[in-house]
Amino acid sequence: MRGLAGILCVFALVGSALAASECSTRKYYECYEYEESEESQKAWQEEKIKPPAAPDMAKLIPFEVSVSNDNRFLVDPASISIGQDGVVRFTVVIESSGARTVNYEGLRCNTRERRLYAFGQADGSWIESKGSSWILMHKQQHKMINAYPAVLADEYFCIDREPPKDPAEAIQRLKLGPVATSVR
Repeated sequence: MRGLAGILCVFALVGSALAASECSTRKYYECYEYEESEESQKAWQEEKIKPPAAPDMAKLIPFEVSVSNDNRFLVDPASISIGQDGVVRFTVVIESSGARTVNYEGLRCNTRERRLYAFGQADGSWIESKGSSWILMHKQQHKMINAYPAVLADEYFCIDREPPKDPAEAIQRLKLGPVATSVR
């Protein structure tokens, strides 16, 4: 009987290891175990939004995503808003080898989801992200290269799954640097 328990324990450990490795090869949002109740889904209503003005490149606030990454990640403080719907919205700028990407995005802190609303153009205009929807972020996504939404959520904007009380608090968090948290 003791041998059977040992064998079952080994199978359970192997199964867990396989599930973890499978998780890392699947889409990150399929590996996240959060499930919102139907009641919460029905009660929450996303605000109508429009993209902010083009970012002032001289006023961007940098944040670090990964030490093994040469990209620069910056947030436009003027674009940060915290909606009545609990969503933190912001413009992020990613610079890499002379190229620049500008996105207008949102983080839904309590459900740990992200959404890409629009792509910035060189002339300061925005192109709406067609088919954009809320996507769950993987618990460990912040360890991946270019995982800036998870870093912003975990270390700046969604501490304990709560958004900042106002844009000034969000800006202060960016300026102070990352908060050491366990991923929730």
